[in-house]
Amino acid sequence: MIIKSLTVVMTLMAMPVSTFAASGTPDWLQERMFASGKINTVVMVVGAVLIGIAIWMVALDRRIGKLEKKEKRK
Repeated sequence: MIIKSLTVVMTLMAMPVSTFAASGTPDWLQERMFASGKINTVVMVVGAVLIGIAIWMVALDRRIGKLEKKEKRK
């Protein structure tokens, strides 16, 4: 259930990126980031942070689920 919802959210978040990618000429910041290769590092760090948050949320959801089951048994 959670994985499906995360997949939908990630897909919806990626849609605007593709529509803005074809817009006009890049500004000076984009030119610098792409020219020096730093954009790859930025994308990897942001991706790692988002994956880490997703893993943490899944683990937290499992722990809460176990606590809820334990509480229902009492």
